[in-house]
Parts: sequence; structure tokens; C-alpha cells
Amino acid sequence: MTATAYRPDIDGLRALAILSVVGYHVNPQLLSGGFLGVDIFFVISGYLISVIIFRELARGEFSFSHFYARRIRRLFPALITVFMASLIFGGYALFAEEYQHLGRHALAAISFLFNFLLMREAGYFDVVSDAKPLLHLWSLSVEEQFYLVWPVLLVLAARWRLKVRALLGIAIVVSFLFALHLSQIRLDALYFHPLARFWELLFGAGLAYAHHCSGMDVLPPRIDQVWIRHLLSLGGLIAVCAAMLSFDGKTPHPGMSALLPLLGTVALIASGPVAMGNRLLAFQPLVWVGLISYPLYLWHWPLLSYLRIMESGAPSQFMLWSVAGAAVLLAWGTYWFIERPIRHAPKGRATVTALASSMALLFVVAGVVWQTGGLPGRDSVRHAADASALMKREPATDDPCRRGFAQNEAPVYCRLNASQDRTVVVVGDSHAHALYPGIAEQAAMWGYGAMLLANSGCPPLSGTTWGRNEAEKKACAASIERILGAIEGNRRIAAVVLATRGPQYIDGAGFGPVEAHYNYPPLAAWDASGNDDDPAAVFERGLGNTVQRLERKKVPLVYLLQVPELGVPAHNCINRPLTVTGRPPGCMVAQSAYEDRMRVYRQRVARVAAQMPALSVIDPLPVFCDGTRCAGMREGRLLYADDNHVSLVGAAKLAPLVFEKLQDMGLTRRARTP
Repeated sequence: MTATAYRPDIDGLRALAILSVVGYHVNPQLLSGGFLGVDIFFVISGYLISVIIFRELARGEFSFSHFYARRIRRLFPALITVFMASLIFGGYALFAEEYQHLGRHALAAISFLFNFLLMREAGYFDVVSDAKPLLHLWSLSVEEQFYLVWPVLLVLAARWRLKVRALLGIAIVVSFLFALHLSQIRLDALYFHPLARFWELLFGAGLAYAHHCSGMDVLPPRIDQVWIRHLLSLGGLIAVCAAMLSFDGKTPHPGMSALLPLLGTVALIASGPVAMGNRLLAFQPLVWVGLISYPLYLWHWPLLSYLRIMESGAPSQFMLWSVAGAAVLLAWGTYWFIERPIRHAPKGRATVTALASSMALLFVVAGVVWQTGGLPGRDSVRHAADASALMKREPATDDPCRRGFAQNEAPVYCRLNASQDRTVVVVGDSHAHALYPGIAEQAAMWGYGAMLLANSGCPPLSGTTWGRNEAEKKACAASIERILGAIEGNRRIAAVVLATRGPQYIDGAGFGPVEAHYNYPPLAAWDASGNDDDPAAVFERGLGNTVQRLERKKVPLVYLLQVPELGVPAHNCINRPLTVTGRPPGCMVAQSAYEDRMRVYRQRVARVAAQMPALSVIDPLPVFCDGTRCAGMREGRLLYADDNHVSLVGAAKLAPLVFEKLQDMGLTRRARTP
């Protein structure tokens, strides 16, 4: 059998990959490792495309123009269709800022640079993945980045008579080691970084080279026994399925553990179409799904994402599976009526030029959506203009504050208004950042300047740290010390306001549908004060340590308890432009749910305050709750910027409570200096 002969078992393997991805995206609990389907696609792609490159290089027929023309004819027809549908539908279903994000994402995806944008966006404040209708296109970006580099390396290797085996080995090792290194220093970038993914495509390329050298698409002749093929095939199928069942979102990926499904995929392809496991994959219904796997991959995520957006993150399972079924129908139609006719059209420049021009036009459209702020003048979103303005986040840093720190050592949130000779400093995490505008405004009314020193997801609790690996923990602990040191050495500080989130640092769990996939660890100890692994005890001890250090300044010190979490996007407080059920989404949470969620956290803060009179605690309940429910909107004004951070209005309503407490502790109004 030649290396280019059609293999239905590979289409069956594609079906296994796409069905696992779709199942995972519908219900992650159903198949916790379903995301591995993308990795399987990488191996298959590396194999099939490299087989063609090796064959054409050997014949002296390889041409970059022909290669990329084939890529355009293969990828662009379905991709253009999905881009058009997503941008058009987004104009009806999304608020202005959501549509603006979509335009920006479309620009990056059309440029095949989307993975780099996602690396920059990744982090605590990133929009939940379900609200990104084009998120899945990161994998196409990685794949095309690989095919910008790989053919060039092979052409140079042929020209300079380099050994392809050595090139493959070095490339795989370098990419794999880079992935392991990145997992230790920057987990947010690991999943999307091309260099951390290239080794997966190279696994397929390596197998393609072995088959090219042997002239076969199966094992080399020296391993030609049928029983070996059967064992290799079944072992590969078991490895892939075991990984899909055992991996989950907490598995660092891609990394050492990814070897299991990837080597399983290589074993399946290597064992050939006659092997037992491959015969199972060649089952006709699986082959049919494999044939539409590419358009199904393109369609399924935008449909699921838009459904979740319109239903405020909590559509029923029936709705989700119905949409998945609709994706199959759309994929079938795209394959038969768009992909196949264009793929089998005469191989001239006209088709490629038309496809490239269409993609360029979509690039312009996406740019307009982005640059206009999401077309806020649309009739469907005009009612939300005022509320959307309240959800804008203040700048994270400014130059006056950064100048107080060594280069690259300022905290994530660093703001300073030094208009007065005495300053009220707000310290904490992202909740301190959200509170800061209200405190700064109130401080000015009282005759004080304002300062913000805060980390993201790393509360300044002395002797504690947070992180998913040692590098993140070390960075968090160092930042805590820099913040507390800056306060201790600043003689202009007149009062200190602590504001942090609480329960997530104790139980490592998010709240509500919007944080259903929250995947961060609880707080951990970073000092020798005890080996207690209980995060609640670590939180209490860390808060006590911080109070002990700051009370030496002899200034008022208060802690603002965490505000209620909505568990849904703040947009739920406004009527969405388009919904499926037509029901108002609502943005309230039962006060009893808030109290249950906060119970352990509040108890720990209360214990610290009881033991340390220098600390006074402020309860935000009067602003948000009425004894029964806690609302995201009061008097027609939005109190939240997202599911758990206050808006500018929310900050303005909390600030007077803070200053009343500071006044009780001795802070006095002062005449403002010009």
C-alpha cells in the first residue's frame, strides 16, 4: 500500500477526536479529557501533510506556492463560512463590548495569530472561555504557524544535505523541553504557545518520514507480524481512551502526561488499516463523522458559545445537545455543498484568489467591529449603553506609582494620586483595584490622596502565597513582601484599607455558572510559622501577620469583607439583545447562599479582628442585600463590573462606609491643599 492511499481508519480516528472534543465542550464531566481530541488532530495533521511534503521533495516537485494554495483550498471555504456566520449573528446577540471582543478575536484568528492573543488575555480577569465564540480557532493558528516553519526546514535540509532524522529528533526534543519549562514558569501561556505544541505535530511528521523511507504506510518490514500490529493498534486505542477518561482541566497540558495519548495516536496510525483497533475505527459511521470533522470542529464551538451567552451561562443539557446536533447538520451541509465543490474545482489561481480576497474582506469587517467599539449604535444594544460604561475597568497602573518601585517590580495594580501630603492606601487583590475609584474620590473629599497596591489573585497576606507551580508561588510571595514593605516605609500614609476576595482562597472553588470551570488552588503557607495545610488557617494566620505589621504605623486599619458574588455575568442585570427562552436572565443571589459561601471566611476574619483591636471590619451587606436577596442593580444602576467585582457605582457606594469606619478609628477630615 502506498503512503498516499486513502485510509478510512484515519478518518475514524478523526471522528474519535472530534466527538471527544464536542462531548467535552457540551459537558466536561462526561469526558474530562475530551480536550485531547485537539492533540490527536495535531498528530494526524503532522502525519498527513508531512507525507505529501516528503513525497514531493523526493520527486523534486515541491513548491511553496502550490503547498499554500492547497492549504487555502482546504481550510478557507468552511472557515470563511463560519467567520461570516459568527460575525453576523454576533451583531444580533452580543452587547457592544462583547461584539468588540469578537471583532478583535476574528482579526487575530484570520491572521492565524489567535493563540498569541489568547496568551496575552489569559489570567484571572480573562473573559470566561464560554463567552469567546471563536476560542477554538487557536488550534488552527498553531497549525498554520507550524506549516510556515516546517516546510522551510525540510527544504533547507534537502538543500544542505542534512539528515532529516536528526532534524526531527532535535526539533521534537527542543519543543518538548520548552513545553516542560513553560509549565514551570507560565502556565497561562502553556496551552496556546506554538513552541509548546510543535512537538505534537512533529510526532506525526516523524511517523510520516519513517513511512516515506520504507515506502509504506504501515510498520517497517522487520516488524511485520500481524499479531504485533494488533497489539500496537489495540494498545494505542486503549492509551487514547484511557487518557480521555483520566485527564482533566487540572492536568498540566501539554506536558509529560500528554505522551500517553500522543504515542497512542502514533501507534494507531503506525499499525496500519488492517490492525484490529484500526478496523474498529474504520466503522462506516465513524468514517462519515471523520469526513466532516473539520467543519464540525469549526461549527460546534460558536453554536455552544452563543447558546451559553444568550442563556447567561446556564442552558439546559437538552439545549446544549440539541445545538451539538445542529452543528453536525451544519458540518454536513458545509462539507457537501461548500468544501467538496471548491476542493474539486479546477486547480487554477481564480479559486485561491477568490478565497484569499474573501478572507481579506472579513478581516476588514472584523476590524471595523473592533475599532468602532462593537458598533454600539445598534438598536438592540442602545438600552445598555449607560450600564456598559459602568463596567469599564480603571487602568491597572500609572507612572507616579510605578516610579516608587524598581523596574518590573511594581504590583499588578499600582495607582497613586499624590495631590495631598497624606494618603489613604488601598491594599489587596483585584477587588482592591475595583474599589479604588470610589476610595480615591472619597479621599479627595476628605482632603487626602489615594494609593492602590494590589496583586491579581495574590492577596497581601504575609507568610502566604498562591500559585499553580513553584514559580508562581515564589513570584506571589515576593510581590506580597514588596507591597507590605512599600507601605511600611511610606510616612505619608494616613490610613490603610484592605480588600480581598475570600472563599476562593480557602476552598479553591469559584461561584456560579460563570466560574464553573474555575481552576485555581487555594492559599498556601510560605513561611516557617507552621505546617498547617488547612487553607482557612493559612488565610487567618496570613491576615493576622499583615495586621501585625501594619498596625505599627499607628494609623486606622480596616478590612472590607468580600461583596456578594453574583455567579453570573453583570450583563444579566440588563436585558440581553437576544435570548433563546425569552426569560429575563436576572442578576440576584439569595442572601442565604452568600452567607453560606462566606461563612468560614467571615469567621476567620472575625477571629483576627477579635484578637487584634487595631483591625476594624466593614460589612458590605447593607449596600447589596435586603435581608433576602443580594442584587447586582440598585435604583436602576449597575453595582457590578462582572460576576464578583464592583462597578464604578458599586465602588462609590462602598467608599462612604469605609470612611465612616476610618473616622470612627480616628481619621479626620482635612482642608484640601491646592
